[in-house]
Amino acid sequence: MALVFDSLSTPLKLRLGLVALAIVSPYWLGPLRIREKQKRAASPENMELVNDPAQVPAPLTSFVDQTRRTLESLGFAKTAVLRQRLGVVVLGESADGTIASGLALPKPDGTVHSLISYTTQLRGGRKIRTSNSSLPSTTPAPKGVEGLRLPDERDAARLLDIHRRLVARATRAGAQLQPLSVADPIAYQRREEQSSIAHAVGCGYWYRRGEQLALTWKGAFLSAWRMLPPWRTLAEQRDRRVAGVLLAARG
Repeated sequence: MALVFDSLSTPLKLRLGLVALAIVSPYWLGPLRIREKQKRAASPENMELVNDPAQVPAPLTSFVDQTRRTLESLGFAKTAVLRQRLGVVVLGESADGTIASGLALPKPDGTVHSLISYTTQLRGGRKIRTSNSSLPSTTPAPKGVEGLRLPDERDAARLLDIHRRLVARATRAGAQLQPLSVADPIAYQRREEQSSIAHAVGCGYWYRRGEQLALTWKGAFLSAWRMLPPWRTLAEQRDRRVAGVLLAARG
């Protein structure tokens, strides 16, 4: 291979070098950019309970209405809508204490980024979480959290079916459910966000800087790489395989 490269003309070597540099640049330039630009609040965002549909930002009204109807049809009788600075959260609670969470954020191009996730807690604090987020988590999963991310599964009912099969697998192995509640939706959401912040700092990806969190060098590089192949591809393939096994086990 080295002999072949040495035989090339200097202009061609230069072009090949530039192509190689462009290919690998996301792996070193990406972390530098996100470390400079990405910041997050060091405490949970302010939020308010939405009692009037007019309080929902116009671009997110359709998501809120559709998500509430869908969750209620799936047995999440207790639903609530929270408004935050950047978007809205729709929470729902099922009879077995599983929590559904729908998140919607407006994007600069006028579209809406949205996701649905389901969370079930087991005795001992272990959690099972299934979502259709289009983006991987930028940090490793917290200890005690088993999760599936299925970005192509936009059907909330089918996603819930997969989640319940994952929970059923755990209960067959002896786990017991510990119901969660959104009786106080703001308190629930604040606990979730505080847990996320504590994990981000605890795993060494972020550090506190005044009222904000900033990425460490470790966090900048590993977060960026989690968004890129082969790590992102392998994680998505793993989650699809697990979901496929669960769905194939129809009795």
